[in-house]
Amino acid sequence: MKQTPCWIQRAALRGAALLTAVLMSGCDTAPDSTELPPEAAPRGVNLVVGSTADQWSLVSLPIAGGVAEARDLTDPERVVWTGRTELPASVDAHTLRGGRIILRTAEGTLHSYDPESDLLLQVGEVPSEATWAGDRSVGLYVGADGSLVEIAPEGVWRYSMERQVAWASPAEGGVLVALEADTGQREIWLLRRDEDAPVETGTADARAPGIVTAWGRRAVFTTAAQQAIEVFTVSPIERAGSLDLGSPITAMSTSPSTHEIYLALDDPPRVVAVNRFNLTSRTIADLAVSTSNMRPTLFGEGILVAQGDRVSRLPVGGGAAARVPAEWRPDLPIGLPGGAVLAVSDGAVVMAGGASGTATVVDDAGGERWWLPMQWNPARATVTADRLTGEAEEPAVPPAEVAGPDSAAAEEIVPGLRDRQMAPAAPGPPPGFYAIVGSARQSGGIRDLVQSLEQAGFATQVQSFPDEAGRTWFRGLVGPYRSRSEAEAAARQLLRERRLEAWVTEVAAARRTQEE
Repeated sequence: MKQTPCWIQRAALRGAALLTAVLMSGCDTAPDSTELPPEAAPRGVNLVVGSTADQWSLVSLPIAGGVAEARDLTDPERVVWTGRTELPASVDAHTLRGGRIILRTAEGTLHSYDPESDLLLQVGEVPSEATWAGDRSVGLYVGADGSLVEIAPEGVWRYSMERQVAWASPAEGGVLVALEADTGQREIWLLRRDEDAPVETGTADARAPGIVTAWGRRAVFTTAAQQAIEVFTVSPIERAGSLDLGSPITAMSTSPSTHEIYLALDDPPRVVAVNRFNLTSRTIADLAVSTSNMRPTLFGEGILVAQGDRVSRLPVGGGAAARVPAEWRPDLPIGLPGGAVLAVSDGAVVMAGGASGTATVVDDAGGERWWLPMQWNPARATVTADRLTGEAEEPAVPPAEVAGPDSAAAEEIVPGLRDRQMAPAAPGPPPGFYAIVGSARQSGGIRDLVQSLEQAGFATQVQSFPDEAGRTWFRGLVGPYRSRSEAEAAARQLLRERRLEAWVTEVAAARRTQEE
């Protein structure tokens, strides 16, 4: 049946740069040409090795209503900010890019809350039984009546499918939905805000739910037999590959870098990682009992899995699982830096694992709050990954340009990245373009990081430079490359293969003193 969204309302909302637009069936007008262009949906790791988290915190919101709090990411007991705006009681809460939180009331009213400005706005409504299907880039609610509501920083859109929706997810360039069909297969549609019909259609032997990976460019479903996965390109919607795991699949997730697909298998119970490029699999951990839910940790160095009344943290590189008595919720548990797990147990929020290996109570009544990691931190607390030791702070020189996975095809092969030797740190790296993988006040962690990259075949440099206060900083570089595009391709490869989020900079040739 025809999907007919259309634009009927547009309003600028003060202090939030949020344009609210509701799309309904039955009209033929197009969005105003002055509408802000949509931002590229950022996908990939939230916190990465070699980077700082000074813009991140844990925001907690009372489920029964009240004011929000921001807590230190590395010390959740410490409240660093308290809001003043009274928030409504909510049945779920989710973060979007740009530091915005979407709250839904029991009646289905949607609110957008911006902690930085402490501004609360009502942005729409959904059926009370609607389910969340969004991610950190775009909010998405699916109603049993076939309705879809998409919430983004640019606005709010409503689609009427007039069909039963088995699954939906944000994807590159729109919303991907799987619809029930009479043929036994499911119809797959790609919807876009400014179109009154699907821009792409296809069919799949798919069992919902699925996942979207490759930064929104691939969709992965289990087959009806539940023992194999089918991979589809998003545009056009075509089958791109399959893999038979030989065991019932009970849960699916993706790594933060979208490089791997995580699958929980039932017979025997275990978790495997599937490389999304060549569809090869490896076992991460053998388990005693089956897994019903899973999600990656913030850094991406671990996986959290639900096993009855316990949660286990599995290192993606292999190793012993750490088990925590905990309840599985949409927001908790959260895998924090350093191997710690924030979880709710017996109504209290506890932090378990990490360097101490013990569990401590963070909040006795923390189970009555939503806990959301978000890219905003009034205390500007700084953390680093385990491998980056010593003091690490925000780089004194801001990145010239962030190299993200959406700037070009992630599968691009980087020429000249292998078989180069590490140059000495002094008197400075050769001129050219570089991917910066880390910056810190202490050189030890940076040198360990670039040494591990050098051993993997990357050309690396260590650069030292003073900040405005005269303090010396050390920066880990991959390169040099002859052009910015080559360095950006290297940054994408680092994200894909090493879960390192790098930014690109240019090092100019040193000036030479002319002899008279």
